[in-house]
Amino acid sequence: MRKTIISLIMLTIAANMAAQDFLNNSEINRQWRQKTISVKNGGQTPDVVTLLRAFHQTLPAWVVGEVLKQADHPAKGTRQSGTASIWDGEEDDDYRILIDKKNGYVDLESETDINQMMACVWRKANGHRIFAVSLYEQHEMPQNLLCWYDYDPATQMMKPERSPLDDFKPVSPGATVTWDLPMKGTDFLIREYYPGLPSITHVYHWDKKQFQRGETQMPNFEYMPSVGDTHAEYARHSKHVWSHYALVDLTGEGLPVLLLEEREGGEMTERVMLADFKGRLNIIATQSALGEKMNVYQLPPRKDNKRVAVQYRDMAGGYFYTILTGNNVMFVVSDLPNFSKASDEDTRVVSVEAGFGSEDETTEIIDQLGDWIDLPSKLVWHKLTITDEEDGI
Repeated sequence: MRKTIISLIMLTIAANMAAQDFLNNSEINRQWRQKTISVKNGGQTPDVVTLLRAFHQTLPAWVVGEVLKQADHPAKGTRQSGTASIWDGEEDDDYRILIDKKNGYVDLESETDINQMMACVWRKANGHRIFAVSLYEQHEMPQNLLCWYDYDPATQMMKPERSPLDDFKPVSPGATVTWDLPMKGTDFLIREYYPGLPSITHVYHWDKKQFQRGETQMPNFEYMPSVGDTHAEYARHSKHVWSHYALVDLTGEGLPVLLLEEREGGEMTERVMLADFKGRLNIIATQSALGEKMNVYQLPPRKDNKRVAVQYRDMAGGYFYTILTGNNVMFVVSDLPNFSKASDEDTRVVSVEAGFGSEDETTEIIDQLGDWIDLPSKLVWHKLTITDEEDGI
């Protein structure tokens, strides 16, 4: 009995020591760019598992160790020559390990908050390999970490390299930036996320020498034609062909609004500005080559929030003012011609069109318009492809 207890204690100590040997994202982030990694038996054509094992021996991470366990001792029924996968259990906290040597890809992914990872290999025309490993830890900073290497078969060494992510700059510091390594194919994807807006995917194509920046994509997202309207449209299926987009942070709080533009012969034919209203993406201003105007004005801050008023005019002579904090619509004021006027003095009808029913909603906002923000000088347009994938905001 005593021998059994001592054995259990020793096993517990050994397990704790092994756990302490693993590095978290913060520690790996401090070290990986300074370490050149030797790849044992790398040879001319190392597979993704061989390179991942070398990475783990230098920068051990728990999640990588779990993947390598499956690679060394595959579960019954898996095939290491093709795609090997395993699910841990059958409950909601399951995770999947995928090993695909043929396509040079491995991962551990889950719907839970456990550590996760992806790794893949790209073949270079000169015989080298690009190896990338992406690590995710929900309770560590950075949550997402990308390590990027060039493997030289002559020296069997992996040297840290710059990735497309190192040169990527989001439009606003309020962006959440993630990436995807290719499970199939060779495209590397960088994604931008902003609250209330559709995701933005930047595609980088591999030409066997380096990555070339390609198209920018958005999923086919739902939006409302105007604030308060209940008739939804989809970006890809609307009457317009949106070919360009711009993001602009109107209040300087890191929360941009989205502009879409349709062009014909290189000239703008339609432009819309979209922002979040009650959890739905709405058009808050339009502009066309027919003479509609879109302006933005600063407003006095209220309750520590910076505010702007987006104004646009329709062909009938109506003016619409959307009040924004960040990229959230607070309320809308309309100033419309009164075609049934009782007298010459009663020429306009001003009212609050839509909002949250708060005390802040007032038509007096029209008299508080401050400095005009030169919107065209702030716009940087990018080519855009709306994909078939649907994304409800």
